[in-house]
Amino acid sequence: MHIMQSPPNAEAIIDGKKYFYFVGTGYFGLHGNPQLIEAACEATRKYGIGSATSRSGFGENPPLLEVERRAAGFFGCDDAFYFVSGYCGNTVLVQCLGDIYDVLFVDEVAHYSVYDAVCQSAKRYYPFRHCDPADLAAKLEDNLRPGERPMVISDGIFPISGAIPPVPAYLEVLSAYEGASICLDDAHATGVIGPNGRGTYEHFGLQGDNLHFSGTLSKAFGGHGGIIVGSRDYIALIKARSRLFNGATPPPVPAAAATAKALELVSNDPGIKTRLWDNVLLVKRELRKLGFELDDTPVPIICLEIGRAAEMERIHQELMQRGIAIAYTKSYSGVGEEGALRIAIFSTHTQEMLHKLLRELGKLL
Repeated sequence: MHIMQSPPNAEAIIDGKKYFYFVGTGYFGLHGNPQLIEAACEATRKYGIGSATSRSGFGENPPLLEVERRAAGFFGCDDAFYFVSGYCGNTVLVQCLGDIYDVLFVDEVAHYSVYDAVCQSAKRYYPFRHCDPADLAAKLEDNLRPGERPMVISDGIFPISGAIPPVPAYLEVLSAYEGASICLDDAHATGVIGPNGRGTYEHFGLQGDNLHFSGTLSKAFGGHGGIIVGSRDYIALIKARSRLFNGATPPPVPAAAATAKALELVSNDPGIKTRLWDNVLLVKRELRKLGFELDDTPVPIICLEIGRAAEMERIHQELMQRGIAIAYTKSYSGVGEEGALRIAIFSTHTQEMLHKLLRELGKLL
């Protein structure tokens, strides 16, 4: 186990040593931003650590409401529900939208949080092959009874591979079923893809009342907690039905205040996304020259599967010795038996850092 001794950014101190850091999910490099830290400190002095009660009672406070206001503005919606962890978002939606679907169809390598949500539902569920609309169509035909409404549930960006599911193809398959819907865990897409950073549906140019998603503010935004956005009536319904809203303590005040500031900074700096996208495309272009087949999406996750586990472990360790931290993931949702090397790109990575990563990786290959 490694010990992080600094905020996660383009450079980080791990186990007492400084590294060029290509790990995790801090895609905008905001987790140690001085303005976020000052916002957290100021709110702590004013409001304390937390409300110590649920939001349906006396648990509301100005930082929580400011997160929801700014999140609604960022996503171009009326309102938002901000809660303690993005991991809970799938459970909230599956629980609160139970009256709009009868059967769930889930990508077979969806994130743990997706399967936790599916397993907590009282409804039947069926896995379909990863990102495979043809297999989804077959599963729908085989398992839906007359009049039943399906909901497809999947990651928006898969956390290790960086793959984006073919949502338009899913919608085409679902068009044969009245009342069909899709629910995405957009944790790794929130802030990152789509012209305005609004996630997977915006990336594909999709809108519709049958398209649901939850996101997180703890990854790209550098804050903390989960988010669901939508119309005023939609969010009122979610809050009224959510056990998380009515029975759990909300996010801590310092985290909420930092998150509100993060939303403000990202909203006021559209260049933060283009800097990230430019870095991603540079690294992908150069890795193609080394023989890797990579897509052209701006997803800041690059997955490399290089031979067997021992070879990837060797590359991971030798890069660490050269002051470069990437992840070797042995066991995670969507990872094969040998594991995979995962490289995370940040908007704060400099050209020097990116070229050093590419140069040293090329030597090891």
